Amino acid sequence: MLLRVRWGPFVLVSAFVGLAASVLFLAVPASGWLTGLAVLAGAVAYAMMATNLFLAIRRPILEKLFGPLDRVYAAHRVIGTSIVGVLGVHVVLIPIASAVERGESLLDNLSVAIPLGVLGTFLLVGSIMLAHSRKVPYDRWQRVHMATGGAFLVLTLHMVIAASGWFSLASPMGGLLGGFALLGLGSFVVRLVDKARGGARYTVVETLKRERGLEVVLRPEEARGIAPHRAGQFVFLTANDETHPFTVTSAAGVEQLSVLIRSSGDWTDRAQTGLAVADRVRVDGPFGAFTPSVGVDAPPHQVWIAGGAGITPFLSVLRGSPEVSGGQVELVIAARHAGDVPCWDELSTLASTRSWLTLTPAFSARGGRLDDDAVDRLVAGKPEGTEWYLCGPVGLTAMVERRLQHVPDARVHRELYQWRKR
Repeated sequence: MLLRVRWGPFVLVSAFVGLAASVLFLAVPASGWLTGLAVLAGAVAYAMMATNLFLAIRRPILEKLFGPLDRVYAAHRVIGTSIVGVLGVHVVLIPIASAVERGESLLDNLSVAIPLGVLGTFLLVGSIMLAHSRKVPYDRWQRVHMATGGAFLVLTLHMVIAASGWFSLASPMGGLLGGFALLGLGSFVVRLVDKARGGARYTVVETLKRERGLEVVLRPEEARGIAPHRAGQFVFLTANDETHPFTVTSAAGVEQLSVLIRSSGDWTDRAQTGLAVADRVRVDGPFGAFTPSVGVDAPPHQVWIAGGAGITPFLSVLRGSPEVSGGQVELVIAARHAGDVPCWDELSTLASTRSWLTLTPAFSARGGRLDDDAVDRLVAGKPEGTEWYLCGPVGLTAMVERRLQHVPDARVHRELYQWRKR
């Protein structure tokens, strides 16, 4: 089997390695080890900020370079948190290096670079801290999180002014930092443009009450909406000035899209009664590579495990599925009871008319909770080579993954749809 090469990580890692090497060969010999380490920490933190701004754009090129967008955003969160630590090293070492290696205080040669650095650091750290706060409502978080772009602008000015003291912008290190500056600033502009544009225009043509949710059917207003989606992919839906990711529940490739909105916060609660026929929304996408399939080219044996809103990608597959398939699929649904499963009646009907589909409820109200023992029993009866698709709450999918440790990673597929840690 040929491995698909992702050039994004390779290019970025090469740039970071080049940045570190240029510091070792330029800044350290000229200024000393403490100064060199301080400069390195600042340069790496700046490059990480630029990288994170690039990873936040909602463009298909991200998935081509780095892989599925849910994985990209997971990396975005990790990098964002790590920036604080690396930037902290820079802030601590700069005054120490100045005193030890040059025998002077930073205040002795106070320049505009210092207040710019302080301001940029406060903006960045503040926005990152708020991003992890559970007390900040999602709509405010979205606006506050854009402050990272403002912090990057300020810190770009700080870098340009302060750089002259340690290296030339025409040096290899300056060239690399200039490249990261263009990457970050360009990405921030793209985010601002995309936020103003808001995506392709769609109109709500139907709303369908579902168990603990609302399924919204959308039709493009223009001749062309978003690109045709694959079953299991998701889109960003913008309505009432907020943007949220939702998996498409309609069959692959159809012009009219449908998404399932379940109550999980203030916005989704309001959407249950606030979204109505003729309302206009914006859609970006499609994204994602969590795309289970059925039919001639599908794996011979599959197990799909869904919990809560995790049923949505499987709904999309089943709604476009043939009555005859080349393989067998077992759909395991973890919930409290049937009334907690979106489209349960539809799923039951599909299972009764698809000979290749087995519907297995794991309802805790009936004593059928999907726990370690239940997963072990499920695994024990499956043939070698079975493909596993997991979509649902983090705790559920993490537990199932632990019980599948003996299964090759390539055969276990998981949707990481928790965008903001709550």
